[in-house]
Amino acid sequence: MKISIASLAAIVTPVTLLTLLLSRGGAAAEYPERQLTAVVPFAAGSSNDTVARRVTPHLAKVLGQQIIIENRPGADGRIGIEAVAKAAPDGYTILFSAGAVALIPALRKNVAWDPVRQIQPVAALGAIPYLIGVNTNVPARSVTEFIQLAKTNPGKLNGSAGGNSSEMTIALFRIKTGTRMEIIPYKGTGQAVLAVATGEADFGIMDASAWLPLIASKRVRALAVVGPKRIAIMPNVPTTQEAGLPDFAAGAQFGVFTTGGAPMAVVRKLNADINRVVATPEVTKGFLATGLEPASTTVEGFTKQYLADLAMWKDVVTRAKIPMTD
Repeated sequence: MKISIASLAAIVTPVTLLTLLLSRGGAAAEYPERQLTAVVPFAAGSSNDTVARRVTPHLAKVLGQQIIIENRPGADGRIGIEAVAKAAPDGYTILFSAGAVALIPALRKNVAWDPVRQIQPVAALGAIPYLIGVNTNVPARSVTEFIQLAKTNPGKLNGSAGGNSSEMTIALFRIKTGTRMEIIPYKGTGQAVLAVATGEADFGIMDASAWLPLIASKRVRALAVVGPKRIAIMPNVPTTQEAGLPDFAAGAQFGVFTTGGAPMAVVRKLNADINRVVATPEVTKGFLATGLEPASTTVEGFTKQYLADLAMWKDVVTRAKIPMTD
């Protein structure tokens, strides 16, 4: 009996994909036997780069091998991610990425790699929750008031976005709240938060840490942390869950990935060693000081989250009618 490609596609469920990601590769030789390359798909000084440089020295000690950081910026992260996707599937090339790895397949018509078969999730590192910040002239002091303001003035509020992730988060916020707002794209988070402070934009939903200086100087008002949990660096700022939005959560989720097809024994070793590094007092303290909440997951747990993010952002693009680009 012949099975058509269409019939085969119909039975590939998220569970099937999870099984696929976790079953690839056989037993590995003694690993690692040589140095590793850690690809950062953004420039030096970026949040991905900062996290990588905080983790890799400790991970190198645990593994007993040198880790070379290779910054491969460009094309919203596509250049670096593609380099890892097409590397030898041996676990010697790893990727430090936040949202880009799951966002790009949702936003681009043509992606040069298969996000399921050529990317293997390894370990979560942590997350910097997003925060809703507004210009101080915006007459809203809570998320509830802000949503009401947006509904009363459809299309009048301008949201500042510092990249794909913050832009998509505003799109998700519009879906969850039934509001209509315009989005102004900027080249980076720094420019985007400054636009809110100067009044060029009314609000933004971006990394909590990026807002800190502007909130401290009272140039921006913090409305809420996006998610279920308050954060240590801003303990008095309520959450969106407290404001009645329990299913709206967003943030920069940092993690480590490797090439699809890498031996699962290698992937599990990397997972265990990365979890050990993140749990050390020095790394934990460093993360928390910048607003990054440390995380620890199994390979299975991180893979499940990655697949869920792929599906979620594709759904947001469809529902928000965001045009996909080449």
